[in-house]
Amino acid sequence: MGLTILPKKFYDALDVQNALLASIASKQDGGITIKSWEDVQRINRMGLGEKLFIPGDQFITNFNNNPFVWNIIGINHDIPTDPRFQYSITIQPQDCLMNAQFSDYQALYYAEEGLPSGEHVFTLNNLQYKFTTEEIVPAGGIVYIATWGTETYEPAKITTYDADRRTVIESGLDVIAIESEADTLTPVQHHGRCRYGSNNYVESAIRQWLNDDTDNFIWEPKTNYDRPSTYTTEGFLKLLDPELVAVLGAVNKQVARNTITDNGGQDTFSDKVFLLSKVEAGLGTEGTTTGERVYSYYDGISNAGRIKLFNDSPRSWWLRSPYVGNSNRVRRVYTSGAIGDSSSYDAYGLAPACVII
Repeated sequence: MGLTILPKKFYDALDVQNALLASIASKQDGGITIKSWEDVQRINRMGLGEKLFIPGDQFITNFNNNPFVWNIIGINHDIPTDPRFQYSITIQPQDCLMNAQFSDYQALYYAEEGLPSGEHVFTLNNLQYKFTTEEIVPAGGIVYIATWGTETYEPAKITTYDADRRTVIESGLDVIAIESEADTLTPVQHHGRCRYGSNNYVESAIRQWLNDDTDNFIWEPKTNYDRPSTYTTEGFLKLLDPELVAVLGAVNKQVARNTITDNGGQDTFSDKVFLLSKVEAGLGTEGTTTGERVYSYYDGISNAGRIKLFNDSPRSWWLRSPYVGNSNRVRRVYTSGAIGDSSSYDAYGLAPACVII
């Protein structure tokens, strides 16, 4: 795609918008060619995005030193968080950039004031269990169900961790079913999140990593039950073309909350990079979706238009929306382009959006 950049003296002499449009229409020498992301940003800030681009227009840029095609999916769809700006161009990769985990399995218990050695009793999913430690768990440490029964799906083995949530204190502690003893571990996390992870996007590891620009991503827990993420590389923004990163801005977004552990309703947030929602991908509403709108690129599109590839094969890709009637399952787009869901600990295709402002 090309525009030609007008010499600066031409900007000073003529009305910018009329000059640009006339130049493009005539295709004469001396017009404007898009040679950089800065050029796209300049056009956007002039308010010309809707005049010069349409959803489906494509760019090529690098991610992790590999070229990927990115589609414009919306123009002036997203609202910049910074009130100085009013225009936006939202882009998303044509295919999946990589496989990524939404969030990891969560801890059973957070030892806010530490946990002494000895017997410990807890209730999970209306059933009671006991295990015994020989070592204390310091303040800030966690208790994690490391193994589950393959048929009964009941906790089988416990691992305890230090306050960094990475250093193992004890592992392989046997869990036994009991009845009618007083719980010593309370509160504990919801059993679904212990076994499959959390579907809360605002608290997710994937959201943290997508908006990180450091050489060495450092995960931070957002809740008492979070466990370290599987992301050990540079942050997403460090892997993305730096010229593109330089023109991105944060926008105001929304995401539904599940009704099982998060009381329903909706979270609002402001990010540069984000997963699409179910509504935004043209796959209908679920839960509270106030303020969400389908992107023009996906409006009225067939399922086939949502199919994304990874290594030349169709790949399911993550959305940010939860399956609202579940504590751990997150919405994703199936390989057919239809709506689906999966547990948050799974790794599926990554196709996030970002916004030029």
